[in-house]
Amino acid sequence: MANKNDNKSLFLYTSLIFIVAILLIILSFSGQINLQKNRTQIESNSENQNSGITERAAVLSEENKNLIEENNKLKAENKELQEKQTINDILLSANGYFILGDNAKAYEMINAVIYDNLSADQKIIYDNIKSGIDKAE
Repeated sequence: MANKNDNKSLFLYTSLIFIVAILLIILSFSGQINLQKNRTQIESNSENQNSGITERAAVLSEENKNLIEENNKLKAENKELQEKQTINDILLSANGYFILGDNAKAYEMINAVIYDNLSADQKIIYDNIKSGIDKAE
């Protein structure tokens, strides 16, 4: 027959395995509950983020549209300023030639400018140079 101590150790091993099995069942059950809670929180957060992303995309799209319109306005304004600067440069050069006494070159530069496209200040400069050239001749 088996020894009485062998039966005790076999009983202890069996009870230890049973206790570990129960602990594993409890841990897995609580882990499953936590996973389900976290999954629902993550799903609700992702839905909120998706709607938040959509709203931000709409806002950014509207801002982008406004910036494109502003950019087009600024490009048109820049073009006008460049044209005005070109005319100013021509008038300045014509005035310089007039002052130096090269009336032919000044007259040539003045004729390159379209009078109707000039601003009020530019017309004053144009008229002064033109009248000065006419008086000199």
